[in-house]
Amino acid sequence: MIRLISIIAPMYNEQENVSPFLQALRETMEAAQLPFEVVLVDDGSRDDTFQAIKEEAARDSRVKGLSFRRNFGQTTAIRAGFDYVTGDISITMDGDLQHSPEYIPQFVQKIEEGYDLVCSYRVKRSDGFLRRFPSKVANILARRLSTVKVRDFGSTYRAYRTDVIRDIPIYGEMHRFIPVFVNMVSSRITEIPVPVKPRLHGRSKYGLGRTFRVISDLLVLLFFSGFFSRPSHIFGYIALMLGLPGFAILSWLGTRKLLWSIPIMLNGPLFMLGVLLCLVAVQLFTTGIVCEYLVRIYYNDARKSYSLADTTMESNAATEDTPAHTAKLARGARKKIATMP
Repeated sequence: MIRLISIIAPMYNEQENVSPFLQALRETMEAAQLPFEVVLVDDGSRDDTFQAIKEEAARDSRVKGLSFRRNFGQTTAIRAGFDYVTGDISITMDGDLQHSPEYIPQFVQKIEEGYDLVCSYRVKRSDGFLRRFPSKVANILARRLSTVKVRDFGSTYRAYRTDVIRDIPIYGEMHRFIPVFVNMVSSRITEIPVPVKPRLHGRSKYGLGRTFRVISDLLVLLFFSGFFSRPSHIFGYIALMLGLPGFAILSWLGTRKLLWSIPIMLNGPLFMLGVLLCLVAVQLFTTGIVCEYLVRIYYNDARKSYSLADTTMESNAATEDTPAHTAKLARGARKKIATMP
């Protein structure tokens, strides 16, 4: 049974959209009789977005607000939302009303059917060609580089089981590829169609510059989807591909020297190539070992990648039972053990 649904909405210079967004959300959730809370994350807005959030939070205890000291980006805002939600189901959506809350019951229904992640794919988009074309290319590449056959990686309108998503690492522009990370721990992923409404207030924060960051993240995605928990494998594969030819070259030259007394330096360039290949292979292998240690450290530690300027939540409620708080307690316990005689 679902006890609470948490909605996370990042906002950047969305002062005029705060009240209409919450009004539409309340109407949908109350009509469907779904218990909910909403965490609005002000991503360093330059207008009075957080002031509007605080006013709404004062009128409705279900509204919580976080305010960053500067603009950290949509991914970090979503990460912060996951840190502070308390519901069984977490739903991420844009706070500009382009994502209509009326589809939330459909997301919840799919989660109740047993899925851990419910994605959306955008239909009836009103965006221009300069936004649709890069998005289409990125989706095709993401599907080819990963084993997740999601139609639209760019849509952040998604529903998650909170206990699944909370400990998944996301940073940079990686919120688009959350399905890939979820697929690393669960294959129960589905999607539903969701129309995108035209923006009523403010202006879009997206541009062509973001496309290049998405492409670079796609390359990282290739690594994460196959080798995140075992980085020594990818370095080992490359080291093997370089090391074997290098070893074969040096073995051949050494055999000629021992059996027929042919000076190795008669094939000086070939000898140097063999040495170079072997040295690079050794370096790659040791790099893989170092990465293995870094992965182990990563899995045994956690820290926030953002800094809050203000929050509408009480201090205890804002820190207890969050991954960052849990990690802090764990680090404190390890320090205590380390100092024990």
